[in-house]
Amino acid sequence: MRGLKGKIAAVTGGASGIGEAVARRLTEEGAAVAILDRNLQGAERVAESLRCGGVKAIAVGVDVGNETEVEAAFEKVVKEYGCLDILVSNAGRYIAERDTKIEALDLATWDEVNRANYTGMFLACKHGIRTIKATAKKGSVVCTGSPTGMLGVTPTSTAYSSSKGGVHGLMRIMAVDYALDGIRVNAVVPGFTITPIVKELAADPEWLAFTTRSIPMRRGAQPEEIAAAIAFVASDDASYMTGSFVIVDGGLTAV
Repeated sequence: MRGLKGKIAAVTGGASGIGEAVARRLTEEGAAVAILDRNLQGAERVAESLRCGGVKAIAVGVDVGNETEVEAAFEKVVKEYGCLDILVSNAGRYIAERDTKIEALDLATWDEVNRANYTGMFLACKHGIRTIKATAKKGSVVCTGSPTGMLGVTPTSTAYSSSKGGVHGLMRIMAVDYALDGIRVNAVVPGFTITPIVKELAADPEWLAFTTRSIPMRRGAQPEEIAAAIAFVASDDASYMTGSFVIVDGGLTAV
């Protein structure tokens, strides 16, 4: 892909799942990465693995819902690399066992999910864009969205769906506000993805068939399939894209 070689990218939630796959794909395309995650041990594992492959990678521990930590994380990125070209704002939280219909949803669950998914997105983008403007001057921001923020495809997931709907609105306004600054902002919208969190469940054929029954392709995505789309959107091959949704869901939202 054009325009990724030599770039500096920060990936929130990069210690596992889609975020890890994104970090690996960006380094394959020639970028250096900073893996930002509240799980510092996991982030260091990924960074060390990448460094063993001969690429530049650092790990930074951060709670994306804490502004002081987020600001400090981007300062560490600049201290290490000198600039920031790309932000992949991917960190998020899903609490299936507690997220429910609104009449039964407790405020603590609502706050916990929105702190990570919505406030965390706001803070990562706020300080990520500030850092891009102050260093590289122009660049790309990719937000991880969800079909749940567009359609009621996951009944009872009230907090999660609402948080992702907020992310989509935030992406649009950032795209408009920073278009003339040369900072593109887009969202990649993954469907059901076989991340480490769901791998054990996905090993049960009955559960997997039930979960994928409404997906035309009848399977979940691999994290690497989502990462490929994110890398494309971040690259110069997507130079005329801003404010766009790239949906990677096996056809889920087409029906």
